[in-house]
Amino acid sequence: MFWSVPLLVICAVLLLSACGGRGSANQASIDKAPVEHINPRANIEIAGVDYKPILDELDLSSYWIATSEPTEPMLSALSTQLASLSDIFAKQFSLETFAMGIRLDPLQEQAIIIDVSASKLGQSRLIVTLAESLPDKELSQPLATGIYLALRRAHQADTDLLEKLVSHGLALHFVESELKPEVLYQDVQISKPALNDAIDLAKKALKTGDDIKAWFDPATHDFKDNGTGWKLAYYLTSQHFNRYPGSKAANTFSLDAELFSVNLAAPVKLSHKSAQYVRTSDVVDQVSVSELTRQASDFLGSYFLEGWNQEKLIALTFDDGPSSYTTQILDILSQRKVKASFFWMGLNMQTNQSIMERALSEGHTLANHSWSHPHGRELSDQQLWQDQVWKTNELFQDSLGITPRFYRPPYGEISDEQIAFLDEKGMKVILWSVDTRDWNSPIVTSKNISDVMINNHHPEVINLMHDAGGDRQSTVNSLPKIIDYYRSQGYRFVNLQEMLGISDRS
Repeated sequence: MFWSVPLLVICAVLLLSACGGRGSANQASIDKAPVEHINPRANIEIAGVDYKPILDELDLSSYWIATSEPTEPMLSALSTQLASLSDIFAKQFSLETFAMGIRLDPLQEQAIIIDVSASKLGQSRLIVTLAESLPDKELSQPLATGIYLALRRAHQADTDLLEKLVSHGLALHFVESELKPEVLYQDVQISKPALNDAIDLAKKALKTGDDIKAWFDPATHDFKDNGTGWKLAYYLTSQHFNRYPGSKAANTFSLDAELFSVNLAAPVKLSHKSAQYVRTSDVVDQVSVSELTRQASDFLGSYFLEGWNQEKLIALTFDDGPSSYTTQILDILSQRKVKASFFWMGLNMQTNQSIMERALSEGHTLANHSWSHPHGRELSDQQLWQDQVWKTNELFQDSLGITPRFYRPPYGEISDEQIAFLDEKGMKVILWSVDTRDWNSPIVTSKNISDVMINNHHPEVINLMHDAGGDRQSTVNSLPKIIDYYRSQGYRFVNLQEMLGISDRS
């Protein structure tokens, strides 16, 4: 529990979107006039209590307990306090189903008590109790922390100390990066000896299953440093951001905490690659390898040809599906216990719902490969976004309840301006370090495909293959040999979110 149990409730049942939007229904209008509430919001029930809507102008949908009336000064104070937070979260997450239920408790001793213990996987509930008047600057940081924790709990169950550390650390980084306070409300400075002691204590607690709830003591509500937990949490997530270029609190909120566990080991010596490269040669009438390399250098953290670290990892990626070939590929991946990543076209997704559901349920990354496979550089930023990227994301959201965070441009064609534009929307551009040329199915055999993969192995490979768009049987047939070879060399197969340390979906 983060803070003690309340009388004031902030509740969200969320389908999150940190891809620069306000959810699938609103995204197409994000660069136009604000969407007005056409139908008045109805009352809602939270924990058996009825609440009625207030403050319709805010993206953080607000409700007051139905058995009382807020005063005008209170409404004005709430609007002032919540307006900036509403804007900040609306830019990063989908808040279409967010609901904040409010009740005043004049008898409590603290100005504000926040509790996220009501949150659970798939459902986000933040509970807050206010005293008779709203605190001034005391409210924004802890409330932003609580909202972030509630959003994360919709994706990751808060079941052990590592998860608590990761969630709280990410929340602090979100507050620091988005609110930009002069002083962070939790003290995060820690000496090296104290840090080492904290890491040892955390490792022992994880081994024995102890929760060490005192690290985030709910008995104190003055929003001062509650102890070592906050400091270690901040450190663990700082190390993650150092390790993975392009990662930040807004795009790692749904990652499994286990990905952060390496930071509890001996101090990690980062060994980033000096640059990213395509290992295969140029192809006539396609974007040159030198241009792909330049864009990777110019857009560090926004555009990827391969993973930035030196681990023996490989991310198999497939473009253009889904199709019947996808089913064959999924069968092989399932048999070999391999995770992969699929960049799919909106047109092909319309008639392959069961394949999509299967790929998602089996833990693969599902990503965006445009709606209709255009030459993207011929489109304006807005045309690319509205007609190709977001249109496909909407179908993902409607079909599977996810919004992809990764985009692969057809033919590898994308302008510098489009890369920057998509990055502002929270989308990362993913290319490849090895092109298997399986797209040239009339002449490329399964042996050609596997040979290219075997002859171009390197740390943190992202390859290019296809699961639609032509005869892909050679691709299917090449997979067992590729998998066997890389495993014999000590490689581990991962999806893109694990390789890049960034959430692949919202």
